[in-house]
Amino acid sequence: PSAVSQQIRRLESELRTPMVDRHPRGVTLTEAGRAVVARAEAISGQLRGLENDLDDLAGLRAGTLRIGVFPTFAASLLPSVITRFRSRHPGVAVEVRSSRSAPLRELLISGEIDLGLAWDYPWNRAEDAAITTEELMLDPTILLLPATHPMAARTDVDPAGLTSETWVVRANHPTTDVLERCARANGFVPNIAAETNDYPELQAMVAAGFGIAMCPALATQPLRDDLVVRRLRPDVPARRISTAHSAGRTLSPSHQAMLSAMRSVAAGRPG
Repeated sequence: PSAVSQQIRRLESELRTPMVDRHPRGVTLTEAGRAVVARAEAISGQLRGLENDLDDLAGLRAGTLRIGVFPTFAASLLPSVITRFRSRHPGVAVEVRSSRSAPLRELLISGEIDLGLAWDYPWNRAEDAAITTEELMLDPTILLLPATHPMAARTDVDPAGLTSETWVVRANHPTTDVLERCARANGFVPNIAAETNDYPELQAMVAAGFGIAMCPALATQPLRDDLVVRRLRPDVPARRISTAHSAGRTLSPSHQAMLSAMRSVAAGRPG
């Protein structure tokens, strides 16, 4: 009782108004005291609600996770990733932004997305002090052919045998560098018949007979019925796909769960 009395007097001193009326048989709340009690009860309820919200977030029962992906990942592996994540954590909302690599970096740094995906090749590794990356998978370079092409009957193709082919490429895109490097290594200059802006267009050009193409395997999902994919042997350099987040950021349980879903899906895809 003495400690409580001291606390009340301290509160009255800070607020410069009586909280209780003191009587020989006890105390009663003043109007100011009743107002303080009402506010305190509301604050206490808000704190309990906050504790419940934090418990839900820690237990992956609530919250929103914002991720950024590039188009070929979105069209191939993302549906499996989202399905896997939601089956385990249905209370966590997932927002997805699909974009090119450079805009994804800016979205990460600005905090508009929590996790992102990046890709690069051995000769243009993306080193960025503002971004922390972790390799997720390697996306092999494959050969894309019309189903009627003579090499379509093979299981794999030696790049040295491609000297007389015409090619369809992505305009001003790193994947064209893959073809040019492979061609130099095998003693030929690629005869480029068509340049495209995206992979669906590239598939259409190959199907129309403009030429064949080298591209990442994920870029062929989905694949047109009139095209086939063949492995290149010996291997042509693959692109590295990495997860990314702002450097120094502490990953929440939902971030970790999404990374786990991505790793599981990447590990389970065909080689």
